[in-house]
Formats: sequence, C-alpha cells, structure tokens
Amino acid sequence: MTKRVRIENADTGSDKVVVQVWDKGYPEGAPDVMAHEVVLNNPCDMTGDEIYLTSTRYLVIKEA
Repeated sequence: MTKRVRIENADTGSDKVVVQVWDKGYPEGAPDVMAHEVVLNNPCDMTGDEIYLTSTRYLVIKEA
C-alpha cells in the first residue's frame, strides 16, 4: 500500500532539510538505492507528491 507523506521545513533558521527517498535492494541483500533527494531550503517549503512510502521504500530526513 502506498502512503503519501508531507514534510515541511518549519524552522525559521537558516538550516535546510534534506529528504532522501530510498528503495530497498532487490534481490534481498543487494544494496539499497537512493531514488531521489529533495532539499527544503526555506521555512514553509514542503515536499510534494513525489514523497511516498511503500513496503520497499523508505525515507531519510536530515538537516543540511
């Protein structure tokens, strides 16, 4: 089942938020692959429809 996720840079400081979308490796044991990365540069920047979860996809959210 696909789950859409919305992430917002709600900080008023100068730090950026990086959202990485990763697909689990196939076959099992293969390395995971980063599908894409979204940088939220400004306060109130928000991810769009390209950010979603599935049973084989996960997100990494970090400060840049």
